[in-house]
Amino acid sequence: MTEVVFDGTGVAYPTPTGRRLAVDDVSLTVGSGQFVALVGPSGCGKSTLLKVAAGLVPPTSGEVRVGGAVVTAPPAGVGMLFQNDALLPWRSARDNVRLPLQIAAVARGEQDRRSTELLERVGLADFADELPSRLSGGMRKRVALARTLASDPSVFLMDEPFGPLDALTRREVGRDFLRLWEHLRTTVIFVTHDVDEALLLADRVVVMSAGPGRIIVDYEVPLPRPRDPRELRFTPEYHDLYDAVSDALGVT
Repeated sequence: MTEVVFDGTGVAYPTPTGRRLAVDDVSLTVGSGQFVALVGPSGCGKSTLLKVAAGLVPPTSGEVRVGGAVVTAPPAGVGMLFQNDALLPWRSARDNVRLPLQIAAVARGEQDRRSTELLERVGLADFADELPSRLSGGMRKRVALARTLASDPSVFLMDEPFGPLDALTRREVGRDFLRLWEHLRTTVIFVTHDVDEALLLADRVVVMSAGPGRIIVDYEVPLPRPRDPRELRFTPEYHDLYDAVSDALGVT
């Protein structure tokens, strides 16, 4: 397992008149195997923090450490899942999952075994030979998840990965991912606008301010695991946390 540490992290982007501060002095430790959700208004720097941790955007102040090493380039063992599933349309579900294994020059037999196993894990063994265009949105998201798992990451950076899905499919895919994570216990940083989703998935919910993004409050989520979202939504603990996070966001 791998710890992720943001230490006084700030990011500024150049503008025609100077610089725009996107993230300001963020200090946050995501413990090894923890699931932390970042919530906040649009433009508050949630996605920027993920990109810094992924080595895609350099901080202009402070630093980020993954597994104790300062991030200056994309670190090994970090997988990222975006809103767009980014599947290659000419490759089958199996061949999309196989892609990172091919890039890593894994033996063909192991590629076959691993991609088949991962599609079984996400419930798509019967659709391994289908092209993305023949899959539903939820299925494509599961293929993208399996592809991310293929590289065996110790850290998942997830940028509103279920956002494009309809409400029912989003809940189903989120529930399936939760079951998978409870088995793997990978370190996860999960960006979402959805307070319900954050509380049902995460160990902690970190609320960020409007840009420039700063941490307002960091809530522990003491709901028991394994979690059944259908039951937790009716508990007073869930409703108390929902109200607290919504108040911090200024949502009424």
